[in-house]
Amino acid sequence: MKDLTPFDFISAVSDNKKDIIREAENPAMTEKEYLPFIVNRGLSFFNDSILHANEMNQRSHLFHAAQFDYYRAVLRKRKRFSKWHKAEKDVDLDAIQQVYECSRTVAKLYFKALSKKDLYEIHSRLEKGGN
Repeated sequence: MKDLTPFDFISAVSDNKKDIIREAENPAMTEKEYLPFIVNRGLSFFNDSILHANEMNQRSHLFHAAQFDYYRAVLRKRKRFSKWHKAEKDVDLDAIQQVYECSRTVAKLYFKALSKKDLYEIHSRLEKGGN
């Protein structure tokens, strides 16, 4: 049995309408692989499914299979694929994270407080010498 990704569940509820939870060899284990937050986020990129994703976010207490069944019942059959938005790379934030060993959120706060001279010093600490 292959491990299912959230994208397999999104495809099942929107494109092929297969009941991959109940048709699996071990339905209980397959239901545990369903990640409601990720599936809801993936479906929130589309105009015709954003309100349904919001409903499922509000009803996060439901069983995973119930959420999956809801999507299979209400969404029209269509291919739903989009690129996931990713944070842009920021060299300064990466350097601050490395030097101060902090999270991205804390590094953003440090970035607001640091001067250009401080940033230059941080980058010089990370330079590796050699021939």
